[in-house]
Order: sequence, then structure tokens, then C-alpha cells
Amino acid sequence: MKALPVRLLVFLAALAVIASACAGESTSTDDVETDAPAATEAPVDETDDSPEPTDAPADDVEDEPTDTEEVASEGVFAEDFHGGIFADFQAGYDRSTDPFSSLDAFCTEHEPAVDPTNSMRGVTADTINIGHAFQDLSVVATLGFAVPVGDPVSMVETFAKVINEQCGGIRGRQLVVETAVTSPLADAAAENTRACIELTEDFESAWIVNATGGVNATGALCIAEEHETFVSSSSNLADEIMERGGDRILTIPLSQDDGNRALVRRAASEGVLDGKTIGVVYPDTPGIPEAVEGSLIPELEAAGFAPVVTEVIGCEGGTSCATGLIEAVTKLKSEGVDAVFPPLNILSLPAFVAEMANQGFAPGEVTFFQSALNSQNGDLVSSKVAANGGPEAAALYNGAVIVDTPYTGLYQVTDTIPPFNDMCINTYADNGGEFHDFFSAEENTPSGMVTSICTLMRVLARAMYHAGDNPTTESLAEAVRNLGPVDMNAMIPGFVDGGGGMMAWPQTATWTSPCEYDVAFDENDTCVVSSGNFEPFER
Repeated sequence: MKALPVRLLVFLAALAVIASACAGESTSTDDVETDAPAATEAPVDETDDSPEPTDAPADDVEDEPTDTEEVASEGVFAEDFHGGIFADFQAGYDRSTDPFSSLDAFCTEHEPAVDPTNSMRGVTADTINIGHAFQDLSVVATLGFAVPVGDPVSMVETFAKVINEQCGGIRGRQLVVETAVTSPLADAAAENTRACIELTEDFESAWIVNATGGVNATGALCIAEEHETFVSSSSNLADEIMERGGDRILTIPLSQDDGNRALVRRAASEGVLDGKTIGVVYPDTPGIPEAVEGSLIPELEAAGFAPVVTEVIGCEGGTSCATGLIEAVTKLKSEGVDAVFPPLNILSLPAFVAEMANQGFAPGEVTFFQSALNSQNGDLVSSKVAANGGPEAAALYNGAVIVDTPYTGLYQVTDTIPPFNDMCINTYADNGGEFHDFFSAEENTPSGMVTSICTLMRVLARAMYHAGDNPTTESLAEAVRNLGPVDMNAMIPGFVDGGGGMMAWPQTATWTSPCEYDVAFDENDTCVVSSGNFEPFER
């Protein structure tokens, strides 16, 4: 096979990271702004028609609710379009505790802080600095890769504008947004470090959001551990990174290690590992061996399914991992392995599965198991098994078991848009953004990006609100630890309880080729089909 350019290989690794940011995937391409906007400060509303301020914390107010509190508490129980799966979660979600929890509006007007001060880095008496770590995916369009995520820069700025102009900021403080742009074609560690310095030291962010895979372990530790700044991201990280960041790192998906544990526990409980001869094949990409050897293999052993084959595929410091691939497949064949856990990246998995087919593994003879590790949990990345591995690889990989939180393909099986998605999509469109149709195959992925950023912005707003009139690093960490239920894409139950992944209810899904839905993900006729059996995962 002809070698791919180094810059393209670097991008492919980045693409695998951002795939989990959205609710679904498509094959369309949307242009993304590439220029980082300058920091802008919205004018502070100096009118005096706000409700009388109070010193009582939001959670302790027992007086008659104000009109704004009544608005904020509307829709306490969302329509359960899953047929009862999430009823208990919604029943326990008290939406009246802050102005950023309604399903009818992104936020509502509320009382300003009493005697606001410059209380912490990035928080003045009038403003709150919000950093946006943005990985610019449009730069790879000329290479033929469609990454349909819409315009994340516009999305972050628009939701900040809504908070400022329609809701009076956060306790009266206006949000000021600064974007640091990184490239998926450059050295990831260097780009993460540069963006971290730009947003923490130069801009002095109080909180940083990321929805396009631009914050890896290097960036997360630079932001949260070294600079003690809060960051919320759509990318998952290892347990060690989450722990080192303390309460200052929040991710939408489960951690890499929790994802591995959820995969094994679900597969074991459903009996699909019974009687199987198991093999684990993984790359030597930094971070992946730690996750596999630290959680996946130990969890298999603890469940009584010790692998008979554990093989590492060498990447030679790059993204295309092929060293030892043929030998690993030969060993799987000789040991009679019929269950494989292969958390390889977007470029390497197709070649691995194709080699298995080449060495005589037949369709139905082996089952593959994946979590979100290396983003093999959704259509965009997994479809490359067919696109780059060929029809024999697709036939062999058909039926792969996936356990993770995103509800890939929801728009294919329902005519009811989740209320939170509906509110976020329309809020963005009503305030100058593009309308992205949840039910359109071409628009579902950018609509998912809108909702992911909507989630990230509401989480930071709620935490800042509950941190009090004059938030500090300590009070903000305390607010994060006690934030509780949060709204997510597809309204999958989510919690913020002191770091860790917010989506805590994984489901089982199956990769199908040919696609079992009426409309396939792309021209290769593949798709991830959800079984809808979400169950809580005990972290």
C-alpha cells in the first residue's frame, strides 16, 4: 500500500478524536472559520430594572419564586421519547435551581451578584473570560476529508451572546470569549501547549471549552494541573489525567478506562463472551497501552475472560500502525481466537481487519468488541473499515459490538426530536446561526455539534452560577462536585459530580454492513445500529 503523507497521518489521528463530539455523522462538508476572533467584551447592562438582589445561595431560597425562577423551572420532566428508559433520571432533575436548566430556553434573566469583585483569575466584577480551544478541521478539506461539524466558533460565540444579551450574563457578569486555533496537521503536543498558554496565561481564562478534539492529555494537564483552570471537553481522557486535573476536568464521554470497564461488564452480563477465546490487539500510541493494560485487560481477567492473545502493533512514532500486524493476526488464527478487542485508530483498524480476512477468518467466525477508545464507537470512524479495508473486511467486521454513550442513528428511528436538542438547535438558529436539521442525514452531525456546545456552555454557566456572587477556584470546584444532572445530546442521562465523564449511561450498539437502517451512513452502506438499552454505569 502506498505510504500516506505524514501530515495526512497526523490528521487521521485527530479525526478519530473529534468523531465523538457529535450525536451522529454524515458525509457533507461545512466550512469552518479558520481565523481566531479577537477577544470582545459585550456591554454590561447598566439598567436598574433587575429584580432586587439577594444574599441567599440559589439552593437555599425558600421564598415565593420570582417570575424568572418560574420560567427557569418550566419543563421539569422532559417527554421521554425513549419509551420510559430515562423517566427516573428526569424525575430527579430539579430544573428550578438555576437559570440555565430550562428546556424551553437556553437561559433566563436572573438577579445580578451583590457587590461583585475581581474574585479569581478570569473573573472581574463585570466579566468572565471563557476560552475556546478550537481545532480547525477545515484545513483538511483539500485532502478530500469531509468533517461536517458546522461552525463551532460561531456556536460558542452565539451561546455566549445569548447569555449576555438575553439573560444578563452570569449573575450580571458578561462573558468574553477568546478562541485559540490549532491545526490537526501540526504536532499535537506542541499545538496543545501553545493553545493552553494562549488561553491561560495570555487571555487568563476562567474556563475553557473544547468540542473539536483539540485538547489531548498534554493540553488537559497544561490547563487543569499546571494552570489550575477549568476545562470541559467532548474528548475522553484516561483516569490518570482526570485524577491529576482534579475537579477541573470535565468530559462528555466516559473516561477511556471507564469506557473499557463498561464494555467488558456489559458484554459479560449479556453473555456474549461466554465460551469465547479472546484476543486483545492494540497500538503502541502513547496513552493507549496505559488504558488497555490498566483497565481493559484487568477487567477481562476479573470477569473470568482472560485473553489468550495480547499483541501490540507498532506505530513507529506515527499514526499508521503496521509493525507486527501480520504476525499478530497469525497468532490470533493459530490460537483459535473468536472474540477480538482491537482499539486501533481510524487508519489502522481497516488494515488489521483486512489482514484477518486475508488470513482466512470468515464472516461470523469472530466477533469484534469496541468502546470509545480511539473513537471506534460511531459511524464516522468505523465506516472506514469498509471504505479502506474493502468488502471482505466489512463482511468480517459486520456485527461488531459497541458499548458507549452516544446514541448514534437516533434520527433514523424516531420522529420526535429530543427537547434539549430542539431547544439548542433553535436557539442557535434564532440568534444568527445556521439551522441544522436533526432529522437530515446530511445535517445530523452539525446539529449534534450545536447540542454538544450547548451542553458545554450550559455546564460552565451553571457551575459559575452556583459558585456564588464572587466565585473562586475553590467555590467553582465545589459547584462542579455538586452540579448533579445535566442535559446532553439525545437527553442521555448525564451527571457532573466532581470530574469524570458526564454521560454515565452507556448502551449497546452494533456495526452493520450492509446497514440495517433504511438510510446508510455513506456510500459504503454501513451504520452503527443502537439497541437502545441504556443502563447506568457505576464509576
